[in-house]
Amino acid sequence: MRVGRFIRADTIPEAWRRGLALIWRDGEEITDERGTKTREILALEVVVEDPRRDMVPDEYSWNRPRLEDYAGQLISGDNPGFEYTYGERLRAWALPSSHGKIDDDSHGPVDQIEYIVRRLRASPNSRRASAVTWIPPVDTKKEEVPCMMVDDFKIRQGRLHLTALFRSHDFAGAYPANLYGLTRLLEYVAERVGVEPGSITTVSSSAHIYDHDWDWVAEMVTGRSDGEI
Repeated sequence: MRVGRFIRADTIPEAWRRGLALIWRDGEEITDERGTKTREILALEVVVEDPRRDMVPDEYSWNRPRLEDYAGQLISGDNPGFEYTYGERLRAWALPSSHGKIDDDSHGPVDQIEYIVRRLRASPNSRRASAVTWIPPVDTKKEEVPCMMVDDFKIRQGRLHLTALFRSHDFAGAYPANLYGLTRLLEYVAERVGVEPGSITTVSSSAHIYDHDWDWVAEMVTGRSDGEI
C-alpha cells in the first residue's frame, strides 16, 4: 500500500473530482469499525489555490442555502442540537468539569477563532494561529467524534492561508461542504485581520469513499455505474 498522495487544484470542484478519481482508482478496499466498506487512501494532501471561485460542484447534492447554513454553524459556533459542531469546538472549546458541566473559571470556554484573529493582528508572521476540535476527556469516551481535528492559519505575502487536518474524510459526501464552510471561515478571519484570503489545504489521514456512494462515483469518474473499477 502506498501512503501519501498530493493534488494541487485551482477550485473546489476540480479538487473534488480529481480526489474522487484518485481514491477510486488507487484506493484500497477496507471495512471500517462500523462494518462499512470503503475505498481509502492514506495521507492525501489537497491544495485548492482559489477556493472562492466556482465553489460548488455541479454534481454535488447540497444546494447553496444548505451550504450557507453549514458555513454559518462553522463560523458562529451555534449548535442546533447535534452531538457536536465544528463551530462549537472552534468558538467555545472547553473541558468538562468533574460534574459534567463546563468549568468557566479554569477550562474555558475558549473562542479559538478570536484568539487566531488577535494573534495574527499582533504578529502577521505568527506560526501559532491554530485551533483544535479534539477534547480528550470528552472524545475518548464517545463514538461520534470530530473528523476535522486542526485548523491552522498563516499569513504570507499579504494573503491568509488555511490548512485543515482531518483524521477521517468522507471525500464523496463531505469534502465540498467542508471546503465551502472552510472558505467562509477563511474569509471571516481574513476580513477581521485585514488581509486577502488565500489557499486552503486539507490533509486527510484517511480520505475515503463509502460503499453507498460507489455507484454514482463510478459513473462520475469512469462512466460505469456497477461499482467496479
